Parts: sequence; structure tokens; C-alpha cells
Amino acid sequence: MKMMNKKWDGFRDQYQGIIKNLINNIDICDERFVKEGEDGHMVAKKKYIKELEELKTFIKKKEVELGYYSL
Repeated sequence: MKMMNKKWDGFRDQYQGIIKNLINNIDICDERFVKEGEDGHMVAKKKYIKELEELKTFIKKKEVELGYYSL
């Protein structure tokens, strides 16, 4: 099997801005919940966490498909 020389973050690099934004939104939800005490911020936080987990899972599966590494 021929190994392809790929940059380690070649596929995931395009998603870094989205990941950083989701993490920032999670932090904002925490901050606003502490300041305001509104439960809606925790609902939004759970949504952002789920979206982040789904995106990271997609990236990992795609990297395996593209041959960045194997499981």
C-alpha cells in the first residue's frame, strides 16, 4: 500500500473557523447564563455542543475515508 504524503490538517483546516465560532458561542452562553440566569442560554449551549460534536465526528470519519489515518 502506497502512503500518501498529506498535510496532517489538510482536510480539517477548512472547518477550523466554524469550530472556533461554535466554541466561542458555547463560552458566550456560559457567560450570559452566569450574568442573567436565563435557562435559554443553557438550551442554546447544548445545541452548540451537539453541533460541534457532530462536526468533529464528520471530520474524523472523512479523514479516515480520505486516508489521513486509519482506525
